[in-house]
Formats: sequence, structure tokens, C-alpha cells
Amino acid sequence: MRTLYLLRPHGTAGIDGEQLVVSSGEQELDRMSLPLLDQILVLGHLQLTTQLIRACLRRGIPIVYLTSGGQCLGRLQPLEGGYRHRARRQAELPAAQRLSVARRLVAGKIANSRVVLQRFTRRGGRPTVESSLRRLAQLQALTAKAPCSNHLRGLEGAAAALYFRSFGNLLEGDGFGFAIRSRRPPRTPFDALCGFGYGVLWNALLLRVELRGLDPYVGVLHVGSARHAALVSDLIEPLRTYLVDPFHGQLIRSGQLRAEEHFEPNAGGVYLSETGRRLWLQAWSAFMAEPIILCDGNTGPRWEVLDQLVQS
Repeated sequence: MRTLYLLRPHGTAGIDGEQLVVSSGEQELDRMSLPLLDQILVLGHLQLTTQLIRACLRRGIPIVYLTSGGQCLGRLQPLEGGYRHRARRQAELPAAQRLSVARRLVAGKIANSRVVLQRFTRRGGRPTVESSLRRLAQLQALTAKAPCSNHLRGLEGAAAALYFRSFGNLLEGDGFGFAIRSRRPPRTPFDALCGFGYGVLWNALLLRVELRGLDPYVGVLHVGSARHAALVSDLIEPLRTYLVDPFHGQLIRSGQLRAEEHFEPNAGGVYLSETGRRLWLQAWSAFMAEPIILCDGNTGPRWEVLDQLVQS
């Protein structure tokens, strides 16, 4: 999936034939082939011309506007029919089948949480997370018997609190320690990473859900509303601990991201700086493009994990 990230604080993005052109005043800064793009994410204050927006709509290229923290503000996309029969069948799923899917999503998230803690435990530090690993295994086993989605959400919340407390302890020596997650606003550099990373992943999932003709507002675990795409919140749960958190751990442990260099205070919280966002997006694009063995046994980029999850 080819995504263009527009992070510049000023300038204009327009169209020249089949080329998207970024400029500032009379100076051309960058250009790329529009037919090669799958979506455009706007994180800065760059102005998009009407001609470019029309060209994107004709080609089916969504334009997404994100906050500096990674939250999706809204999207421009063409009107199209798609697979509307899938949304109807989705709404008619029996309660038992919805619960079965929700159980697997939560169990997958907890299982991935255990793997993350094991992977980032330094040599000789296993005893510090041993009790957390045992309790997470117990919570994972309980998901198979959860009688309803409310009960599942309780198990997921307990597992998440335990996981983040342990993960925060493991990252303390790297300058990214925390005792408890804070979201709005993010209070620590790791909170800022999670908010930004989960936001980018959430938008990528929303695009795939809509392209498959599913209703993003009808979920199996979370409660949907006119402002909450519950199905996307459902599907992102196992991917937080399978993709985003391990990726952040790699950036931190390798020293690519540093708390004192790539974050800045703003509006009572802590956020990635512009330099930090550029570094993150560049590393994320490379990480998601890496080939891995997929669940069907074939080899493909990590992006295909999202496609396979939505398809299933």
C-alpha cells in the first residue's frame, strides 16, 4: 500500500498532468506519480488545490486529515457502490457469532501482549514480568468462556492495565518508563507514541473496512455510534500489540527515538515533534513494507496482515 504523508507546515500541493506537485511559493519542493498512490495523509497545514482533490476523487484516492497526535479528523473519498450486500449480512450476524469473533479478537490481543513482554525483557529480567505473564495467560483462557461482550471488555481492560504497567517498567531504563497510560492528553513520550501510532493504524483499517463494503459502525465488541466506528476499534485490538507496540519497542531500544530529542510539550501534554513524526513515519513505512510469513503461509508485506484480518 503506497501512502503519501504530507507533513509540511506550509506550502501547496497541486496537480501537473499525472504528477502531484508540492511547492512553496514559486519553488517546487517535491513531485510524485499520482497513479501510484493509494491514499494521502495530511498532518501539516499544506493547502491542497481543488484540481488535486478532484483528481484524487476520480482515481479513488482517499485524502485523510490527521491531528499532530495521529487522530483522524475526517476523510475525503469518492461516492461508490461497493459491496453493500456485505454490510447487510454483517448487520444480520447472530449474537453467538458476534461473540465468537469478539472472543478471538480479545484473546489475540492478550496473546500478543505476552509476546511483547517476553521479547523486550532484558537478559536476566524474566522474574520481573513472570507474574504478569501468568496472569495474562489466565485472562486469555477466560476469554473463551466470556458470556457477553461486556464481560470481554472487562477482561481486555484488566489485561491492558497489567500489560502496560509491565511494559512501562521494561522501558524505564530507555527513558520511556511510565506507571499508567494517559491518553487525552498524553502525559509521557510513550503515551504520545501510542496515540500517534494507533491513530495511523486505525485510519488504515478504516480504509480497508470501507473498501470491503463492511459497515465500520457495526462492531462485535465495542458499542458503535454515529461518531464511533466500532468495527475498526474491534479489529485494531490484536494489531496494537502485534504491530504498533513491538515497532515502538524497536525504535526505543535501537535508540532511533529519544525522549529528550523527539518530543515536545504542547497544550498540557507531550507529543511527537515534527522531526519525531517524520522519523516515525519513515520507519513505519519501511517496517510495514517488510516481507513476513502471513497466516495463509504465503510471504507478503506486513500491510497484508490488515487486509487478511478484514477479509476474515
